[in-house]
Amino acid sequence: MAKSKLGSAGRFGVRYGQLVKKRIAAIEAKQKIRQSCIFCNGRAKRLSKGIWLCRRCGKKFAGHAYYLEKTELTTAQKNEGKPENKEKAKLLKKENQTNNEEKPKKSVKKAKTSKSKSENKNE
Repeated sequence: MAKSKLGSAGRFGVRYGQLVKKRIAAIEAKQKIRQSCIFCNGRAKRLSKGIWLCRRCGKKFAGHAYYLEKTELTTAQKNEGKPENKEKAKLLKKENQTNNEEKPKKSVKKAKTSKSKSENKNE
């Protein structure tokens, strides 16, 4: 008897067909690999479908349902949640508000209103 090449999907025996069992085996092989956080490269734990929690930095984030994609974030995305960057963002926001206030406002002309009949008679 030949040994099964389906790995973890071998538990299904003769049920469900070869293609389904190959797909499950591929997904479970990816899922068993240690998943790393996209922010700090710490160890990430799957909470539910697509929801992950980093054990090092404590961030909760969304990703693939069964495994995390190995993608690089820009430095802006990595530094987004840090407290010192939040302070910088507040300062920039205040500067933008002051710059907007200094700009001259466009004057709005009021439409001429016609005098009522009673006003015309009094004149």
